[in-house]
Amino acid sequence: MRNIFQLATPFIATAIVLVSTPVVIANDSPEWHTIHRCGPFLIHSEFSLESHAAPLRSLARLPAQFHKTLDLPTTGQPIHLHLLSNRRRYREHVRSWVRDGTKRRALFLKTRDHAYVFAYRHDDWSEDLRHECTHALIHNALPFLPLWLDEGLAEYFEQPAPSSSGVQPHLGRLRWSMRFGWSPSLTRLESRRRFQSVTSRDYREAWAWVHFLLHGPPAARQALADYLAAIKANKPPGHFSRFLDTRLPSASSGLKKHLAGLSR
Repeated sequence: MRNIFQLATPFIATAIVLVSTPVVIANDSPEWHTIHRCGPFLIHSEFSLESHAAPLRSLARLPAQFHKTLDLPTTGQPIHLHLLSNRRRYREHVRSWVRDGTKRRALFLKTRDHAYVFAYRHDDWSEDLRHECTHALIHNALPFLPLWLDEGLAEYFEQPAPSSSGVQPHLGRLRWSMRFGWSPSLTRLESRRRFQSVTSRDYREAWAWVHFLLHGPPAARQALADYLAAIKANKPPGHFSRFLDTRLPSASSGLKKHLAGLSR
């Protein structure tokens, strides 16, 4: 996500944690000030939500944007969203759920039976909510997804109105990299199998590929749609790089042209 590149501390912005065993709710769970249902999200908040209408409106629009863009369902198990009042309270709460989870500013946790998002109030927390809740929607809709595509989609939907003409937070850094010889590589992204191995450049490139697949040539968008449909049907389609190459052999150069043509 955008803010991971701007932090001055080693505090990691977001992460995905997938576990196959049930999670026992900690005995010291906060006494929630507000419990509110918002579409697929069951919000548990330590603080009143009355003065936070803007991030909640943005979050409420996310499922419809997700469904319209990817043609994936937004139903499934409720997504439990735990909102903590500050970083200290967040770290105390998350520590009882996930080992090392306190190193991250927001967290998506998927178990066999439940889906959770943990976050806390700060200047950019609306983006954190949309990023992590996108992960939750993805894992409600699909049995699996490559890490780079999971993160690329979450980066894409961070923005309240993702589109081909809105604010593109990664564009400046990507164009700068291209001036110094950087070339996109899906195979490089596909080699990242663990969250800990994903670099800032990987996040930017994952966003770029997703933007190209959604707003580039029709063959690119169709390739993404077919790939997601195969996964949804539990028919593993293999590496997306090979999948795309049969449909759009010049995808890497097409991506660079796509980035050069974006307005901002």
